[in-house]
Amino acid sequence: MQDQFEVTLKPSRHKRRITQHVLITSDDANSTTTAISYNPKVLLIVIVALCAVIGGLIGVIYFEKQQIELGNSTISEREAEIASLNISNSNLNSEIDSLNNKIRVLSDTVNTKTENEAELAEALDAQWIPIDFPLTGSARLNSSTDAENPMLLLQTADGSTVVATAAGVVEDIAEDENYGNVVVVNHGNGYKSFYRNRGQVMVNKGDDVVSGTTLYIISSDNERLCYQISYNGEYIDPMEMLDING
Repeated sequence: MQDQFEVTLKPSRHKRRITQHVLITSDDANSTTTAISYNPKVLLIVIVALCAVIGGLIGVIYFEKQQIELGNSTISEREAEIASLNISNSNLNSEIDSLNNKIRVLSDTVNTKTENEAELAEALDAQWIPIDFPLTGSARLNSSTDAENPMLLLQTADGSTVVATAAGVVEDIAEDENYGNVVVVNHGNGYKSFYRNRGQVMVNKGDDVVSGTTLYIISSDNERLCYQISYNGEYIDPMEMLDING
C-alpha cells in the first residue's frame, strides 16, 4: 500500500517593504547619479510631525500676537483713562480755585461788612455819649474844679441856644435854686447830662432828644449856663469829654 502525502502551501506572513528612491542627477557629463532611498510611511510621519510643529509654532506666534495686541489695547485704554482723569483733575482744580476765589471774595465782603457794622455801631454808640458843646454861638468858659461836683460855667450872649450834647431821653425837668431850671437827659449808657439855666424849657419830660436838640433859648435874662455830666451816678469833669471830642 502506497502512502499518500498532501502538501499545503501557506502564504508567507512577511510583509513586503516598500522602498522608494530619489535619483539626483546633473547635466554635467562627469557627474554621477545619486540614489536616495526612503520609506514613504516614515516620510509621511516626518511631514506630519513637521506640520504639527509648524502649526504649533504658528499657533504660539498668533497667540503671542493676540496677547501683545490685547496688552497694547489695554495700555491704550489705561492711557486714555489717565488722560481723562488728568482732565477731570484739572477741571476740579479749576473749580477749587474758583471756589477759593469766591470764598476770598465772600470773606472780604464779610470782613468789610463786619468792619462797617463795627464802625456803624461805634457811630451809633457815639451818638449817645455827651461829647458835643452844649451851646450854639460863642461863650466864655469857666470850669469848676470842685472834685465832688465838677461843672462848666458858660457865659453866652442873646440869640444863642442851649442844646443837648448827645442823644437820649429827657429824664427830668425840675427847678434849680441857683439857675432857675434843670433839664436832665439820660443817655442810656451810664451817662447823664445836666443843663441849668433860667430860660424857658423847650422840651418835656420823656421826650427823645438828639445832639443839637434845643433845650433853652438864651435871652438877656438867662445868659449863664451851668453844664454837668455824671457817669454811673458820679459827676465827672465835662472838659474831659469835650477833650475827647477834640
